Amino acid sequence: MQLNVSKLRVSKLRVSKLRATLLAAALIAALATPAAFATSRSGGPARAWFRVGAAKADITPHSLTGVYLGGYGIGPVHPAGGVLRHIYARAFAVADPAGHQVVIVALDVQGYFYAYQNGPYGIADIDKDMAVRLHIPAANILIQSTHTHNGPDALGIWGGVPASYLAYIKAQTESAIEHAVAAERPAQLRWATADMTGFAGTFGSNSDSTKTGDEADYPVDTQLRVLQAVSPQGQVTATLVNYNAHPTVYGPLDRVSPDWPGATATFLEHAEIGISPKVRYGYPGSVAVVTIGDVGHTWPAGTPRGTDPKVDPSPKSSNGPADIFGNAVARMAMGALAGHPTYLSDPRVGASESTLEVTNTNAALLALGMAKVPGYHILRANTPPYGAIDAYFTPAQALRIGDLPMFSSPGEPYPSIHTNLAHQVRAPVAFIFGLANDQLGYVESLSDYNGALQCSYSDEWFFTISPTFGDDLVRAQRSNAGRLGFTVTDPGPIANNSPGPVPPSTNCTQQGIGQL
Repeated sequence: MQLNVSKLRVSKLRVSKLRATLLAAALIAALATPAAFATSRSGGPARAWFRVGAAKADITPHSLTGVYLGGYGIGPVHPAGGVLRHIYARAFAVADPAGHQVVIVALDVQGYFYAYQNGPYGIADIDKDMAVRLHIPAANILIQSTHTHNGPDALGIWGGVPASYLAYIKAQTESAIEHAVAAERPAQLRWATADMTGFAGTFGSNSDSTKTGDEADYPVDTQLRVLQAVSPQGQVTATLVNYNAHPTVYGPLDRVSPDWPGATATFLEHAEIGISPKVRYGYPGSVAVVTIGDVGHTWPAGTPRGTDPKVDPSPKSSNGPADIFGNAVARMAMGALAGHPTYLSDPRVGASESTLEVTNTNAALLALGMAKVPGYHILRANTPPYGAIDAYFTPAQALRIGDLPMFSSPGEPYPSIHTNLAHQVRAPVAFIFGLANDQLGYVESLSDYNGALQCSYSDEWFFTISPTFGDDLVRAQRSNAGRLGFTVTDPGPIANNSPGPVPPSTNCTQQGIGQL
């Protein structure tokens, strides 16, 4: 894989004069309220003002005929026989006083492609429509999948879905974006983090009493990141959560489910099914966009902190496992925000995007992309401008909201990807969005790839397109971050959450044997 620097695109497009005028007028009106003057109660920097909106659109299939669910096994083994919980496209839109706009979208599906072989249903097509309708550049819209393993298979490798359903997802996603932008109102943005130790595990998760995985060989990312909009009246209007555990609370079901990200979202929105209306929880009237981070072989590990048996459903109820885990994630985010959140003082919003050329060195995946075998066919476009037979052209995107960098990963990033970027890009905290703008399998550093071959006897080799994918993505995102005004340090020798060029084979091999 090579970074195609000739295709680097840094968005500088601003909204129309009319929209900028309306934005300025609204901000002036907001600053005229008493709440606006309470910008720094602790004597710190003045809080910046943005315009923030959020919206959601239902993407639950109207008909389950021909709908397969993705994430377990291979081929059409997981047909959808019902709907456990509705699934959504949720959008979080932010504009700065100068009119620069970014949008972050979460789709409750296993994965979604940048472009499709069978029609104009991809993220690239959504970008084109939004550029025409809203004058927002493609680089400023980040669309990711929550990766629920009981979500519709929009990839084709687990049986797929009808083309009409892909068209429906596209239309509803565009509706969510349009409504989020239309809903933008003056707001301050605050962020916080939470230590999620014990929530997720990795290789060897059952090999010790903590159930948190082999932290010596493969540390997981234990940080939850949350960004929240607060109106001039002090009301929470939108929450963006970024956390790093596979949505695999369930094993394979025969019903559509958003897994724990959906439960986290509905809890934060005060819209959870089965909770008494008398119970106080979440932020009524708000929209929560729950995104996954560096989830490469990181999955839920038992009953986490933050559960409340008096409120949460029984584990034996239909959605109990996902509700219990998802509600706990929501409570951790709420607790972090209720503690000592940091308000953004930098008012800038921006985006930078570069194109990665990912050479597919995996013969099995290459065959599935070429051979049109129903139920086993990868629907990702593989001809120009989106690919070239054995290569995919995919965006590496970085956003800036205040002094926070937000990085896309066009697949499932291992924790080392986030750790490298967090070390090399100077910022208070770095968000990472897995499966953003594309789904090209695992995104690993070379040392991750070597270690996975020893530590896992499951699907690492099969769903890895290129062993250098992760290293090339980090280089591209370093460049994007620099163009957005962040200080980027020399990588040097850092503790990058990977097992090194040659992994500690003794532990990995013992764990692998134990999994056979």
